Amino acid sequence: MSLKDKRREVRISAADDDVLAEAAGLAGVSVSEFLLDRALADAHALVEAHRTISLAEDNYRAFLKVLDAPVRPPKALVEQARRARPLKRGE
Repeated sequence: MSLKDKRREVRISAADDDVLAEAAGLAGVSVSEFLLDRALADAHALVEAHRTISLAEDNYRAFLKVLDAPVRPPKALVEQARRARPLKRGE
């Protein structure tokens, strides 16, 4: 078990507190445990959803095709690189 050295506080209505206390009692845990377990589960799910990309099969194949295609830089970028002055060491 990790060291619990941080504290968070939240202000809630009496009605919300009653519901949380009842739910925690039904789950057989303290209100703090109930809140932390639920909050962490939701937090992990949200973070994972934002870290993960899901594509339909046809979109996945199109994505891989683009990744595997040879790189063709835009003509304007190639022209700009040709016009750029050479860098000297120390600049």
